[in-house]
Amino acid sequence: MQFLRKLIRRKFCFCLSLTSGCIIISFYTLFFGFLNAGTAVDEVIYTKTFKTDVYAKWFNVFHIALMIAAAVILLITVMTKYLEVVFVWMAMFAIHIIAYYIIFNALINVRNPFLKGALSATVYVLVNLVTLVCLGLDLYCIIKVYSYYYVKKHPEEFNPPCVNK
Repeated sequence: MQFLRKLIRRKFCFCLSLTSGCIIISFYTLFFGFLNAGTAVDEVIYTKTFKTDVYAKWFNVFHIALMIAAAVILLITVMTKYLEVVFVWMAMFAIHIIAYYIIFNALINVRNPFLKGALSATVYVLVNLVTLVCLGLDLYCIIKVYSYYYVKKHPEEFNPPCVNK
């Protein structure tokens, strides 16, 4: 746990409090949950052409519910100060990371229709790079939410040293 302790800071993005950062992370999670809902609607419309994967549709529905529930849980946790519920959010977010970045990308890459030309291959590589950036952002969110928990649970470690020693 010494490694995690080195990652903990009292600020979110060097200028905001961790509480504000957790609220931003909650809205980030909610935004991407609704963004996935938009892709699910697009998938339903795409179904009429019979060129869709049934497993991808149900995966999207599960992922939407997971992301929205995780966002609501984190927001409730920050607003009510029940710190232990942060671990529920962290578990749900870890499931999101595993499911989305590993399983869903594997589903898409198995039936890869993108590598038919140079331009489509370039776009495919760029999309995968954006996915890696989002993965880094998600890992940063987990670290900051854990920092919120740790700072709130151990405030004595983050008090400035006393002048009158």
